[in-house]
This record gives sequence, structure tokens and C-alpha cells, in this order.
Amino acid sequence: MSLRFPRLAIAAMLCVLASPAALAGDLITSVKGKQVELFDTPDDAKPGRKVDVTGLPWAIKEEKNAFFKVNVGGKDGWVDSMQVMVPRSVKSDCAPKIGMHQGKVPDNNAATPGAAMTRCP
Repeated sequence: MSLRFPRLAIAAMLCVLASPAALAGDLITSVKGKQVELFDTPDDAKPGRKVDVTGLPWAIKEEKNAFFKVNVGGKDGWVDSMQVMVPRSVKSDCAPKIGMHQGKVPDNNAATPGAAMTRCP
């Protein structure tokens, strides 16, 4: 029995988990405008209906084709991801390093390799 397919399945699963797409549990915290277009399907082939923006934040139930499935006013629908804001938090696991400069900040410019003070060694 070959281990090739389980390894391939694990690699595919890791790629999906590492993708930056919105996941269930993410929240839409703001909308561009006072109304948003709510679609019945995750595409804009047919026009959606305009609804007032109320009850933010909205929980994202699903993501498909750059649309987010949300519940607005007790009804499920799809909103275009380009019309809403989903905040992301990013945290570096590297501690700030000043290095050999004994507390002095070096003169860095765009030509200095690794010029960022918080880069990982």
C-alpha cells in the first residue's frame, strides 16, 4: 500500500487551511455605503436586492466565488466581498530585534537587505 495518496490529501488539506479566505466565524464589520446588495446565489448574474445595513457585525456562514453568505434581517443571502470589510488580525511570532547596535537604530534604506527591525532571523 502506497503512502503517496494520504500525503497528498494532507498537503491539500494544509493548503486549504492556510488560505486567507474568510472562514466561518469571521465577521463583516462594515459595508461600503448605507445599503448593500444581497444576492440569492453567490454570483451577480442576476441583480440582487438592496437592503439597509443594520445589525452589524454579520457572521460569515460560508464563502464562495468571492461572495459571503450572511444572515441579514432574518434572511440568508450572499454579499459581494468587495462591498464589505472583514478585519484580519496579523501577529508576528518574531520578537523585535535591534541586534548588535546596542540600542541604536541602524540607518536602513531600501537597498539594505533585511532592513526591517522585526524580521525573523
